[in-house]
Amino acid sequence: MQSRRDVIRTGAGVAGTGLLTALAGCSEIPVVGSYFGFDYTEWVYDPDGLDSDSVTAFLMNVEAILETDEVENKGDLREEATNNYSGELVADDIEYVLNVGRSEILTGSFDGEEVVDGMGFAAEGSHGDFDLYTDDEEENAVIGTDGDVLVKTSGNGFSDVDAREEIEHLIDTASGDVDRFVDVNDDFDQVQSEVDTDHYVYVSGQTESATEDAADDTVVTTAITAEIDGAETNGTYLLLYASEDGVDLEQAESDVESDLSEEATLGDVSQDGRLVTAEFTVPTEEF
Repeated sequence: MQSRRDVIRTGAGVAGTGLLTALAGCSEIPVVGSYFGFDYTEWVYDPDGLDSDSVTAFLMNVEAILETDEVENKGDLREEATNNYSGELVADDIEYVLNVGRSEILTGSFDGEEVVDGMGFAAEGSHGDFDLYTDDEEENAVIGTDGDVLVKTSGNGFSDVDAREEIEHLIDTASGDVDRFVDVNDDFDQVQSEVDTDHYVYVSGQTESATEDAADDTVVTTAITAEIDGAETNGTYLLLYASEDGVDLEQAESDVESDLSEEATLGDVSQDGRLVTAEFTVPTEEF
């Protein structure tokens, strides 16, 4: 079971390309309600369905970031957003990038079939509305498209679930054929309901069975968000503890502040029951 400090460290370490490297001084890296342009919760599956006890989601609004004059390293962003696909895909045609588990979902104005055609993947049937493709040179990787959305799942050595099984489960989740995490996990639902931006959002949650014996001071669900507002980027840490009795607000403030870079400024840190919210700002040029 992860401690409060471990979860904060983990969240900062995987929550954003460039942004949280500046915010948290962490390593380099390779989720929004329906009231925004893209509802990430429709894609976040119940990890129980894949015999896992946790799931993470990371959303990046590529379109909004590229349209912001104060973002300086747009070339890096364009490269990172497209380096897993063919030359038919350009970053300016991408609206959102969403990572869920080992999968990446892209939306935008591109033609998914044209992108896949340029990648040399072989057709491997279909699932739901998505045509699926594999590549012998990229072991345990599957890509799918319904024409408008691209979904790519890559396997790794840390899971018994193969890429085909995961991508099919992801498609079933988006179509509503299997449980979405937001519908079966109150902790995840509580935290994601506090998200009020779709520029950068990272959310990580654990199943109820994984947290039923957690110590009071365990963070069971966490989120980190950031929204660009001209020259300033406004961010929020959301930390949901196993019990209100386990919240040490001064310690939480200290932990979050130590994760922020020198350029970031910690603002209000508040508690509402089990939930701790910490606000911060950072110059947008620090992307």
